[in-house]
Amino acid sequence: MTEWTQTELTSLNRILANLYPMIGDGVRVAKGVGLATSQIAFDNKAINNWFAIVQRAKQETKVDALVAFALDENPGDEALLQAKQHAPPPPVEGPATTKWSGAPGQLEKILGDKSTLVPISYLELGVIRAKSVVRIKRADGSSGTGFMTAGGILITNNHVLPDDASMVGAVVQFNYQRTVAGLDAPFEEFSIDTAVPLRTSKDNDWSAVRIKGDASKWGELDMKPMTVKVGDRVNIIQHPGGAQKQISFVANVVAFVGGGRVQYLTDTLPGSSGSPVFDTDWNLIALHHSGGWLTEPNAATKSTYYRNEGIAIDTVIQDLAAKPV
Repeated sequence: MTEWTQTELTSLNRILANLYPMIGDGVRVAKGVGLATSQIAFDNKAINNWFAIVQRAKQETKVDALVAFALDENPGDEALLQAKQHAPPPPVEGPATTKWSGAPGQLEKILGDKSTLVPISYLELGVIRAKSVVRIKRADGSSGTGFMTAGGILITNNHVLPDDASMVGAVVQFNYQRTVAGLDAPFEEFSIDTAVPLRTSKDNDWSAVRIKGDASKWGELDMKPMTVKVGDRVNIIQHPGGAQKQISFVANVVAFVGGGRVQYLTDTLPGSSGSPVFDTDWNLIALHHSGGWLTEPNAATKSTYYRNEGIAIDTVIQDLAAKPV
């Protein structure tokens, strides 16, 4: 038996979700490994389904058995073989960095095509934007992320709030995070106004609902058309794994833009679904919704890459305009 780090488990989760996208496959594999399936919250979304299975395997110290079972069915799978060896997943190539600024012999340089220097107010503005980001906790115990926009409207993914039934008993939690002293911050909770019809798109994976009560003190994110390019940098404020609020702004390069989607290298986990994706000026540019081995929409080669993906905010805006309150 070997020890598995959370990073390795997250990688394994995504590999298995790509190999076994159907919920029935997950149930079959879990039973084949001898996991206590009654203790697993199976989910129709593959990445969430495998997160639950892998975490259960960790609790029962059967991760090695899970990998062995998957390799028996997928012999020679490079990603699984690397996971078995606790090697990092296949690298994802971001935009090439070829240009250095500065004269020869100069000690200070801009290390890349673009400067990553930002004014110190960048941190303050990020904290302000974070206030509008919430954890959504459904009555069945599952959770996701969302953010507030004008008029008390909450935006998240369709797979977080897919229908009217999912809104019943769901709560929205502001300020679910840690303080600088490492303590739990006091959070404020609101319910969803089920009297207001759910607006949603399964194809573009967004949902818009109204919350009950006045949450205006937490602010709102401005939704406006934005231009995003390969090589841009993005930040995601999220509730990964349903945990307290976190931000990912390392290895945050945009790798693809097109077909109403933005693909990037920024880290997320199940529970991050519905998170706002920001550019370096803290403009909202996408709604995060998935990750793993992804195909570039409209790409001629149909090659897959190990990335995370969001719905371009322009797409969400256009959809919302077609479905007014």
